Amino acid sequence: MKVDAWRVPAVFAGVLVVALAAVGLHDPLASMASYTAALMALNQLAPPLLLLALPHRRSQAALVDLLLDPWAATLLFVGLSVAISLPGVFDRSVVNALYTAPLGLLELLSGVLFWAQFMPATRSIGSNWKAGAVAWVGGMPMTVVALVWMLSPRVLYTPYLDVICRWDVPPLVDQRWAGLVMFAAGMPLQVVGAWLILNLGRNDPRSS
Repeated sequence: MKVDAWRVPAVFAGVLVVALAAVGLHDPLASMASYTAALMALNQLAPPLLLLALPHRRSQAALVDLLLDPWAATLLFVGLSVAISLPGVFDRSVVNALYTAPLGLLELLSGVLFWAQFMPATRSIGSNWKAGAVAWVGGMPMTVVALVWMLSPRVLYTPYLDVICRWDVPPLVDQRWAGLVMFAAGMPLQVVGAWLILNLGRNDPRSS
């Protein structure tokens, strides 16, 4: 069976991104910017690369269809984006237990399920404009959070107030860098959404 030329590099690139992101999750309090970069790598960079490596299938098992349900994937993606951005949930006493591997796995899972709505091998939304609308609506909370981080006049997460940043910058600057990282990481999703809304790609013939 012939393997498409891009599939092997895509899977290697995806695995490399996951491995590098895992290193970045090691110390969440060292820098909000580097920690955000690691989470965004798992949530926005690795998923499309890993999904590009999948072969295009005309039919899928019922369990796969259930896991890739657009509503469930979007609710998980949006819910996680909002939940982890709430200042009250970021507590120093649980940061190393919950905000390293567990949150990293959740970010990767939600990113894979959400990006699967737009990738050729896993897409189930037939209409381009509908798929594009899902991409924009799903990515909007992340964009709003990024803008709040960049524009806020104060540090929003108290665990970072008394921490010497890895980059030797004030916590507020580190927070603004984190917002810029999140904003940039979310741009590919917005581009995909615009591409589909403008009907520049083909409709998925497997569904309506």
